[in-house]
Amino acid sequence: MKGTAYDLDMFLSVVCYGAYACCAACFFRRQLRGKPWEGRLLGVLLFFGHMITAAVLADSSVPYILGALGSHILLIGLVLTVFEEEKEKKVLAGVIWKTMTGLIWNFTEAFLSCGGLVFIHAVSGSGSMTFMGAWTERTILLMTYAMGIMAVSLLAKPLEPVFVHRQKSWCMSLAIPLASVVLITDLANWAASNGIMVHNWEKYGLYENQLFSHGAMCMFTALAMAASGFFVFGMERIHREEIARDQYQSQVMYYQMLEEQYCQMERLRHDMKNHMIALENLVKNRQWDHAGRYLKDMAEAGSLETEDPATGSLVLDALLYHKRLQAKKKGITWQCDAKLPGDLPIKETDLCIIAGNILDNAIEACQRLQETEPFIQVHMGAIKKCLLLEVRNSMEPADGREIFKSRKKNPQRHGLGLANVRAAAANYNGTVHIETENKIFSASVLLPMHCEIRESLK
Repeated sequence: MKGTAYDLDMFLSVVCYGAYACCAACFFRRQLRGKPWEGRLLGVLLFFGHMITAAVLADSSVPYILGALGSHILLIGLVLTVFEEEKEKKVLAGVIWKTMTGLIWNFTEAFLSCGGLVFIHAVSGSGSMTFMGAWTERTILLMTYAMGIMAVSLLAKPLEPVFVHRQKSWCMSLAIPLASVVLITDLANWAASNGIMVHNWEKYGLYENQLFSHGAMCMFTALAMAASGFFVFGMERIHREEIARDQYQSQVMYYQMLEEQYCQMERLRHDMKNHMIALENLVKNRQWDHAGRYLKDMAEAGSLETEDPATGSLVLDALLYHKRLQAKKKGITWQCDAKLPGDLPIKETDLCIIAGNILDNAIEACQRLQETEPFIQVHMGAIKKCLLLEVRNSMEPADGREIFKSRKKNPQRHGLGLANVRAAAANYNGTVHIETENKIFSASVLLPMHCEIRESLK
């Protein structure tokens, strides 16, 4: 009989660990944009790793807390080894997985244990000596794993934005508090496994003390799940609001520039009669040079400069005009060749976010130059079925080690420029490429313009 029970427990362990490994493989492949073989490899290694760990812990006197830490290290180590994403992002994915599974499983097990004890006590009427049998514990184990896997599967999609184009510091600021929650949960489980949470008070029996222990764990994990959820999704919402605020600022800047140009044109139109009289007199007197200079001054007053390209988008024209004026005021040589294809499926606000942030960083880098002459070169146009934006600018040699790191006064916004560029490009499955060579910084953004993108934006 003992051998049969042992074989049954081993079979249930294999089923639970197998389901756990499959769910983990799907979760990490989805969040880390992994290849199919990476997910399968992680699942296989995780399954055998947990089976070996469980066998070692069952046949030795290893404390629970060390076994839990070993399980965490195993998972994080495998994720770091198998997948090719950034190290900080892989650590964050591992910590979020451990937080979710640990809290959900602990809550489910405690909740079901309370229900099982109450049911057995009501049916058997065994008084204060009520306790769960082997079959009840096996049932709770299966239900716990099933609920945990179901919850993780439901949360996998809402968690995807947490891993998209995030800074390393942002990932670690999210991972460290969640890791603390995992550690506290392990300590609580270790305390429960040593009987510390179950007090044998004289006025309460075994049944009441078990309810107290499971109920305390149930409340603790429920509060921890709520706090962790608010923290993770709250941080994601803050990041989305930062991007939305930048989009709003880009739109406000665009309308301000249009208003400024409109006012200049209105002033020019109001004075046109006087300008025509002056030009007529200059022509009659054959003062051609004077007339040419007068026309040039009129064009500059109305922002009718030949240096400003007609891209095909009033929004982008206004943005490039504004950035060219900024560069001119700071003594930066400006070269621009920009032309947008017709029927462009890319939103003008996204174009402004991408071009504006890249040009802001280019102007900032040129301002720090001391010896060489600063310059900015802008190229935008269609290449096959893609839109290419390339910005090249001179820079200090040290800038290459801290790409896009701003030196503005508000450090909490450092790095948001590049993050916003990547996020806007990701809306169109675009790519962002950055390189430095011979004191020249180059940023290229390639955005597909195929039909699928156009349909997805409708």
